[in-house]
Amino acid sequence: MTATTAPRPRQYAIRGSGDGRAPAAAPAQPSSVGSVEQQTYLARWLRVWIALLSVVALVVVVYLVAITNSLASINTNLAIADEAVGGAGGDTATLPDQVEQINNNLAAIDTALAAIPGQADVIIGELSSIDASLASTDGSLVNTSASLQATSGQLVQTADILETVLGQAGTIRGTLAAADRPNGDCGPTSCGADQLGVQNIHQRVAIANDVLDLAKGDSTNIIAGLDVTNRHLASICTTTGVLRLGGGSCPS
Repeated sequence: MTATTAPRPRQYAIRGSGDGRAPAAAPAQPSSVGSVEQQTYLARWLRVWIALLSVVALVVVVYLVAITNSLASINTNLAIADEAVGGAGGDTATLPDQVEQINNNLAAIDTALAAIPGQADVIIGELSSIDASLASTDGSLVNTSASLQATSGQLVQTADILETVLGQAGTIRGTLAAADRPNGDCGPTSCGADQLGVQNIHQRVAIANDVLDLAKGDSTNIIAGLDVTNRHLASICTTTGVLRLGGGSCPS
């Protein structure tokens, strides 16, 4: 048999002062978890500040570039304006000269306006006389109104008469148109029995002249033949045989 012994409790020697009091507890050390969280928090804020500073710097750079471009444009425009002002030279007028010119113009205008009050009085007098004339004319117009009413009725009657005359003129025009050339133009050598219009008259005369010209030519030929016949008859009449037969006197 093995002998078993009960475990004895450990005894710690407590070092302390000689007064027999227990020693003070040592200060607690921070845990490693809290330290990591604090570092993460600080890192986040550091990144945020860095981002903000980067944005601010970028905005400042953009504004500086824009301001630089604007200043360059202003400088260019000022150079152009400087050249324009330098080219103007003696063509420009100073403010006192312009004020003096304006004063001279105003003086001339004042002189022209000085006569207007007198002219206005003359105009008022003439308008007064015109007003009196218009007053008398108003009475005349009142009397004229009745005359115009009577004239209006007469004009209505005249309009009816003119309308009737216009209708009759249209009828006459149609009749004249029918009488002018009712059945067309005549042919080259003759007219029809129904072609008796006004325009057909000179056509008939022209056709008759053509026929008369032919008849005149035939008559001329006949007269020439008769002259020849007369000469032959005269020579026959004067022959010896006819004279012996007791012929009479021959025409010369």
